[in-house]
Amino acid sequence: MKKTIKKTMSMAVAMMMVVGVFVSATFAFAANENVSSRYDEVNGKIRGTVNLSKVIKSDGREVVKKGKLYYEGTVEGRVEVRDLFEGAYDKYLTSFKGKKTLLGRAYENLVMFDKGGNFPTAKYTVRFPRNFKVNVNSIDVSANTRTISKITKTYNSADNSVTFVFNLGNWNDYREFFELYEKEKGTEGHEIKIKMPYSVEIKDQSVKNLGRISAEGKCELFYKKLFFEKKIVDISAEKIDFDITR
Repeated sequence: MKKTIKKTMSMAVAMMMVVGVFVSATFAFAANENVSSRYDEVNGKIRGTVNLSKVIKSDGREVVKKGKLYYEGTVEGRVEVRDLFEGAYDKYLTSFKGKKTLLGRAYENLVMFDKGGNFPTAKYTVRFPRNFKVNVNSIDVSANTRTISKITKTYNSADNSVTFVFNLGNWNDYREFFELYEKEKGTEGHEIKIKMPYSVEIKDQSVKNLGRISAEGKCELFYKKLFFEKKIVDISAEKIDFDITR
């Protein structure tokens, strides 16, 4: 049984990188022009990191409003799904598709789960300095892809952060999830996009560094059968820091 579960974990990882959030595969390293990632199997669990630093940025400028000086900026991220899942998909084809466990169950037919048997998701959080104002109502987030079925956002006033939750596919098994990807991998325009406006008042003209914005993500997936569940995928989108300077 332990041997079967271990192989089950290896399949589950063929999933995502990102966002975040997203990936699953036991390959050591995968990279393309925009997204790089690294994965290792540790104590029967797939751990990985995804680097999104090339697809997310922060830009802004100084403006005067009613006699006061402000810095107004935007955190913006956009990534093509073909880049996001490329390495995971290649690993799925070479190492997992068509293969079975010792009990004869196909790896590709394992269903993706969040903790507690919930819908599988990836989460991405952007944190702002306390004195920054985040225009939550003007945040724009979208996904023109079948691999993301729903996006929700939550503002946390305690640490001035916004967390995005991305529902992965339509509660698929891994074969079905990658079939969604196959329909888009050879084309452009299937993007996941985030745009977050913010501002901060400049009260001291001598201050050059206005603060630091950080962004990071997480995807945790579980193997579940009846009342048993075990985390088998633990993927992090590496922390990205933006020092906002004048």
